[in-house]
Amino acid sequence: MTPYAPRPIDFLGLVEHRDWRLKLYSIVHGDAPLDREDFARGFRLVVHHLPEPAVPVTGERLGVGFLIAHQGNGASYAVLAWWDAENELPLRVAVRRTDERGGWRPARGRESICVWDLQVIGFERDAYVETVLSRTDGGGAEEYLALTL
Repeated sequence: MTPYAPRPIDFLGLVEHRDWRLKLYSIVHGDAPLDREDFARGFRLVVHHLPEPAVPVTGERLGVGFLIAHQGNGASYAVLAWWDAENELPLRVAVRRTDERGGWRPARGRESICVWDLQVIGFERDAYVETVLSRTDGGGAEEYLALTL
């Protein structure tokens, strides 16, 4: 087992998909630059899972979430997470392994997020609690989107 080492995490801006607004982060192992075009293909596999409409009449969804482009050691992961049902965080993951032929595919079996992704998820959880769940006026989407790791 290789000892844990931090990986750089960068906020790359906001992405809009239909009525959704998603924070985009990158995590990169090694010295290679992030291949944004490649990750765009991976994200296309997962964004169709976003429910419609982004902001339902019930107020249980604000149309916000985040994406993680994780260029890892041996595989890349395109992670989609969105806030739904007031306090739930559905996740979808696409994978492109360097030792497999072919391109991006949905995660399967035990493929999932990892400890570096959890750093982003932990931050996003705290930001959502602070800006949305701790409020009584039902707002907070703009404040949530303004807080980034």
